[in-house]
Amino acid sequence: MHKQTGSPCEELLQQWSAKRELANYYITALLRLSPDAPGALRRKQELCKKVFEAQLSLKLVDDQLQSCYQEFGRESSHI
Repeated sequence: MHKQTGSPCEELLQQWSAKRELANYYITALLRLSPDAPGALRRKQELCKKVFEAQLSLKLVDDQLQSCYQEFGRESSHI
């Protein structure tokens, strides 16, 4: 019999969690950015780009994680 040492989706779940934290970090930084700060417009543009990229990366891992859960007969528990 095949013995598993953990969930086959555990690594994807860890990646999902890290990417979610990163996206939240950039969103928080964007929300806290003062419009009067020097270079605020440039920083806002940089943060918007980082938020977009982080959310896209999160979506890709989320899709992989959902597929993993479907393959191994488990329901999503990370949302």
